Amino acid sequence: MKNSVIKVLGLAAIMMMPLGGHMMNVAKADGYTPKAVVEMFTSQGCSSCPPADKIMAGYASNKDILSLSWHVDYWNYLGWKDTFSKAQFTDRQRRYATGLKERQIYTPQAIVNGRDHTVGSRKGKIDGMMKGFSSGSKGLSVPISVKVTKDQMQIRVAGSASLKNHPTLYMVYYNRSEKVKIERGENRGKTIVYHNIVRETQMLGMLKAGAISVDLPLSEIKRAGYDSCAILLQETNADGSPGAIIGASVVDNLGA
Repeated sequence: MKNSVIKVLGLAAIMMMPLGGHMMNVAKADGYTPKAVVEMFTSQGCSSCPPADKIMAGYASNKDILSLSWHVDYWNYLGWKDTFSKAQFTDRQRRYATGLKERQIYTPQAIVNGRDHTVGSRKGKIDGMMKGFSSGSKGLSVPISVKVTKDQMQIRVAGSASLKNHPTLYMVYYNRSEKVKIERGENRGKTIVYHNIVRETQMLGMLKAGAISVDLPLSEIKRAGYDSCAILLQETNADGSPGAIIGASVVDNLGA
């Protein structure tokens, strides 16, 4: 499957998106503030995806980058059902395509800071996008403060009259690493280690002129069973599609 492509079927009514951060103060968990966000739309059933998944392994160890692997479900019919895939993740990719004025979706696809995309195996192109956005006006410019105490996670974002496009705060839960033995389909016989695998998302609120403050019980976060989370601040385009990611923070080792 060479840069596998599927046509966009339409715009979903419900959004699920990632967002951003700044100052971090954590207890046992580990926190950091990335300089860029790379979202990879991938599939265990796509033969052209393993090189992109390998790139994500490198990004996962770089704390200047928040890398998130979204496993889509539209290749599940090829003989192997992706064990991480969800229809919501495919929907997110379709809505990105709408916002980016693209007629098709494909795997592997990398989207950088919610602003532009390229084939996910083109590391040089991805790196160039990250560098260009970070050095210009399209970086993660809105600080997000995250503090993890014994009992809760406290998230704070300062408001600003200059904010536009309805920025919304999201929590993205993911697992840092999982090994999968693929028994059928295009990658039959391969064992692949996937990194920063998105499992769930949660909308926390919309940021307007005033600040937003969210306190989440740590017991509930840990009960979900995922080892990491990202807090993202993302704009919404006029057509309801995902826009630019303007802030991001990361908390690892949630089970600590």
